[in-house]
Amino acid sequence: MIVRTVLALAVFCAVLGCSNKTKSVADIEQRELFDNSDRGSFEQSSESSDEALQRQQEELKAELEREEQRLLEEQQRTSSLDSSDEAGNSVTDPKSKLNEPDGLLAQRSIYYMFDSFEIQPEYKPILEAHSKFLVDNPSFRVRIEGNCDDRGSREYNLALGQSRAEQIRKSMLLLGVSVEQIEVVSFGAERPVAYGFDEGSRAKNRRSDLVYID
Repeated sequence: MIVRTVLALAVFCAVLGCSNKTKSVADIEQRELFDNSDRGSFEQSSESSDEALQRQQEELKAELEREEQRLLEEQQRTSSLDSSDEAGNSVTDPKSKLNEPDGLLAQRSIYYMFDSFEIQPEYKPILEAHSKFLVDNPSFRVRIEGNCDDRGSREYNLALGQSRAEQIRKSMLLLGVSVEQIEVVSFGAERPVAYGFDEGSRAKNRRSDLVYID
């Protein structure tokens, strides 16, 4: 009887120990499962955060590139407009043509032989250039001023200077310049540019000057 009781107790203890061991193993496995689940959730959360940060960085980079492109296009457009304005001003401003130092329009004096109002052939290109300018720019007007050297009476020189200016006026009218664009005046010998009495100085005073009127 005692032996049977002891055997029963031993079996009971063994079963109890196995149950506790099984329970402990189950608890460990459950904790490991929870730890692995938490670790997976943490890792997944970390990966999601990294992906979100990378997307934000890429979006910021793309936005910066778009802004740089916009600024570059705006700068190019501004430069193009400035260039167009400069080109337009150079084309639409007729006075710039008058001030070109190497152009025919910069030459505004016609010189004569002694006691003559005939226009010499070498000065005809100058008259043609000024006539074309006036035809192309009808708002401009010119005054032709006839001059003489010191030889001759005042009255004679005034008449000669007038004839010189009138001869240029007729030539310009034939080249298409409007009557309203031309004035003529004679100063005779009263406005010399050279004050010597040699032939070189007198030749500089026998002239007609083209003066543009604002």
